[in-house]
Amino acid sequence: MSGTFMSLLVLEAGLTAAAVLMFLYRGMLDMKEEDHIILGSAEAHLAREQDSIRRKVSALSRYLKVIGVAWGVLLFAIFGLWIAEGLNIV
Repeated sequence: MSGTFMSLLVLEAGLTAAAVLMFLYRGMLDMKEEDHIILGSAEAHLAREQDSIRRKVSALSRYLKVIGVAWGVLLFAIFGLWIAEGLNIV
């Protein structure tokens, strides 16, 4: 195995670990998110807290999409390099 191949595998492992941690964090945020109707001004602090949680979840979802695309591209590159090395092209 070449150094490039091993570097790509290490990068892939790092992206996978980051994605797993982000999914775990998003799961924790989703547990705090509640669906309820705020009726009075006494419960306004609950509405602000839920808005904050929703903003965090939506921002985290954008990062997860970026990591998912990067993970797919990297997986395609690793597979291509593996095939090229198997055919002794590289």
